[in-house]
Amino acid sequence: MFGNRRRRLYTNKKNIDYSSKVWSYIDFEHPTTFDTLAMHPEKKRKIMDDLDDFRSSREYYRRIGKAWKRGYLLYGPPGTGKSSMIAAMSNYLNYDIYDIELTMVPTNNDLRKLFIETKGKSIIVIEDIDCSLDLTGHRSGGSSAAAGAANPLAQLASAKRKRTSEMTLSGLLNFIDGIWSAHSGERIIVFTTNHAERLDPALVRRGRMDMRVEMSYCCFEAFQTLAKNYLGVDAHPLFGAVEELLRAVEITPADVAECLMMSRRTERGADVCLRRLIDELKKRAQEKEEIDMKRAEKEAAASAAAGADAKEAKGGGEDMVKGRRMVDPRTIRRLRKATEEGDDKVATKPNGNDAMAADAGAIELSDDDSSSDHGDKAKLDVDAQAEAVGDGAEVNGDPSDAGDDDMDDYDDDMDDSDDDDDLDDYDDEEDDYDEDEAIFDD
Repeated sequence: MFGNRRRRLYTNKKNIDYSSKVWSYIDFEHPTTFDTLAMHPEKKRKIMDDLDDFRSSREYYRRIGKAWKRGYLLYGPPGTGKSSMIAAMSNYLNYDIYDIELTMVPTNNDLRKLFIETKGKSIIVIEDIDCSLDLTGHRSGGSSAAAGAANPLAQLASAKRKRTSEMTLSGLLNFIDGIWSAHSGERIIVFTTNHAERLDPALVRRGRMDMRVEMSYCCFEAFQTLAKNYLGVDAHPLFGAVEELLRAVEITPADVAECLMMSRRTERGADVCLRRLIDELKKRAQEKEEIDMKRAEKEAAASAAAGADAKEAKGGGEDMVKGRRMVDPRTIRRLRKATEEGDDKVATKPNGNDAMAADAGAIELSDDDSSSDHGDKAKLDVDAQAEAVGDGAEVNGDPSDAGDDDMDDYDDDMDDSDDDDDLDDYDDEEDDYDEDEAIFDD
């Protein structure tokens, strides 16, 4: 700690009057130090080293031509110690704190007035910057209005802000590192937020926010600090169980501290508090497991629904491919023979099996229609074939869906197939069909 002077905590007044003081203050007596701050020791050490370098770098900043200031962004969930970090920084450097409430700053000029009235060796704090004003992506009110035009609630909120504040992001940026930023000696500027991703990149770029500190959930090292602070113990048989649970559960240092404060006055205060903490961690682990299970079930259901939709969308094409493989080999044989001999009757009026086989041929011909070896008679009407299949033509060759002539042909073929002589021919056709099937599979 540098020095031991009495420090002050300033806050801006609601109505800024240039004829009166714009700040009110109280003595700052917050007890948090880096020794009591619940954070991983390595992270604390880096922050303290950075503060030491800044505090002793007046000539360095003068030599490189930069204002003697340093920007910090503290971000993380509520309860992770952002305000405690600011108190620890103030106690370490012996700096005053100026806590600016942006919602009470009407204009950019009023913000400049506040800044002029600050002193050196101070920490200027703007907490919850993402909630203070509409400074999360818009440099002027016009863009903000356009962004919320489709949202009535956003319009009402924007209108309310306009009635109370005309401050812009540009005004805040000038406050951070404009020509006024070199006023009155060294300063540290600290922004805090629960949602760093919502901030305008121009606000948090290097040179404005020089150090970004994630205030995360409680780790075991942070718990050890809390146990020493609240229970006065450096080790305990239950520490192992706590360490294991902290790896699996997210809990803030504030929640851990609350558990450790309970029953601290009893004879077995440490045991009672640690067991209460373990029970709380187990409860959260169970809740997390249930949430993860529900999320997994929801994702599985969504994936199954998407798969069913995709299967339904391409189902017709799959049926066509399957249908080609189920066509009677005699039908394929007869259709090819008729095509070679120029039989218009068979080629233009297919029965159920013929339609499927003809469609198979049409798909193969569509790759190179201009080089057909069979002439115009071999070119089948694709629309007629699709209609025949779409109307429910069975791939097994239902004779009820074919014309009278084709039914006679089908019956003749069935009768012929009963002859012993045709059985041998059928075996030959089966062999030919195997080759045909291979062609269609290709």
